[in-house]
Amino acid sequence: MGYQVKKNPIQIVVVIGGLMFFCGTTVAVADPGQDIRLGRQALTQEHPDLALSYFRKARNEINRHPDKYHDDQLAALSGLGYAALWVGNSHEAESAYSKGISIAHSPEDQKTMRVGLARALINLGRPREAYDILKPVRSMGADPQLQSAIASALLSWDTVAQKHLNLAAPHGVYPGPQWQAQLFRQTSDFVYYPLHDRINVGYQYSSDSDHNINQIYQAGVTIPGDGPGDNSLSPTMWYAGFRQTQINDSNGQIGISTVEGGWSAPINTNWNYSILGGVSTARNWTFGRLDGQLNYQPSDSWGLNLSFDQQPIRTVTAVDNKILINTVSLGGFGRLRNIGTVGAAYFHQAFSDGNQRDGVVVRVTPEFYSFSSLPISLGVQGYFRAYTSGTPLQIPYINSLGKPRQRNAYFSPHHYREALGYIIYVQKFSPYTVMRLYAGYGDQTINGVTTPITDFYGTITGIVSKYLQFSLTGGYSQVASAYGGGPGYHRSYVGANLTIPF
Repeated sequence: MGYQVKKNPIQIVVVIGGLMFFCGTTVAVADPGQDIRLGRQALTQEHPDLALSYFRKARNEINRHPDKYHDDQLAALSGLGYAALWVGNSHEAESAYSKGISIAHSPEDQKTMRVGLARALINLGRPREAYDILKPVRSMGADPQLQSAIASALLSWDTVAQKHLNLAAPHGVYPGPQWQAQLFRQTSDFVYYPLHDRINVGYQYSSDSDHNINQIYQAGVTIPGDGPGDNSLSPTMWYAGFRQTQINDSNGQIGISTVEGGWSAPINTNWNYSILGGVSTARNWTFGRLDGQLNYQPSDSWGLNLSFDQQPIRTVTAVDNKILINTVSLGGFGRLRNIGTVGAAYFHQAFSDGNQRDGVVVRVTPEFYSFSSLPISLGVQGYFRAYTSGTPLQIPYINSLGKPRQRNAYFSPHHYREALGYIIYVQKFSPYTVMRLYAGYGDQTINGVTTPITDFYGTITGIVSKYLQFSLTGGYSQVASAYGGGPGYHRSYVGANLTIPF
């Protein structure tokens, strides 16, 4: 036998009102238009992380109901890409803007999406792709011209970059927001250098546990002008300079004076080359110097390199015995998008004492991790080098027991292998001022004997203004070189180079 409870009318009203409130709240939460408005408000208030969360919510809801919210899709993707760039998430920005290009119909929407995608690609180290993606909208205002200038400057197409800067701001004042105006000034300063005559001065110092100290003083002049190459991309860079090397070790000291000159230029958008030659003297020895490079890179995804150089071994014994190294290297790199880069090279070294060496170098670098809201990236790299050598020149000497012995004129084991893993820290102060720090740990095997090694070094390159460009480097390494190697060996070094236009 059943029974029935009589309901209070007030209870019914309260229940119905609660349901209506709940449903209304649910609709509000699931409204991508409202999330887009909140995201834009957060951007205006300079809260990019909050804005990114709103735009992600809007994007996700639109993806669940694409037909219902079709008209909001482009706004959500545009806001998502902008906020992602602001916090340093260039991969997410690339994805949003790429999808936006496929659904944008108006020229203005295409410009917004392509400029945003170009910014993301430049941040990801793909300037050639960025330059190409801007082609359909390049003439549509200052913003695409500025991004075209940045991409071409990073590709060393300096004449092209200056053309885009002139189109972005015909009177030298950029007509956009403050952060873009600052970017315009930084790009203008960066492009100023290769298009003007400039003085280059440099200094390098190194010392190792075998008491070998090298100091190199260098000064030269670079003059851009006409020459062999495609000068519509960039001028031919003519160089002339003087280099003085001072070597001190346990066998004495010696100096090497070098007069050198050469040029570099692009052949076309895919090919570029450089040639540097000179004459050096050291005591009663006069010898030629030659360096050359030929690079082929048709895209951001892969490239090839052929190089040749002829250098002395910078120890007193090697210079006294007139030993030169002639090195030929052929290598390349391949990049898997959003995965990483693999680079490899084969090299052959012919020593003037008759010794021959063949080896390989391999680098594997996964994509770096970028921190939100900070211009900082962390990455790792695997490095491998191995070679086999013949027997170098033998130098007679008397050991501590007074017996005659022979030793190598320079470090050259018959079999050598090293393998290191690096942790890499990268901080960008601007697109053109970058600091990189490397910490490497691994081991090396010399003629079958394996020992642990470390390798630490850092570089910072950038511009102070259009009147000063700089490059600084320094490091500490236990890796063997032509100057020495083996258990307990280590080497420290620093260097600086300044470029001053005139």
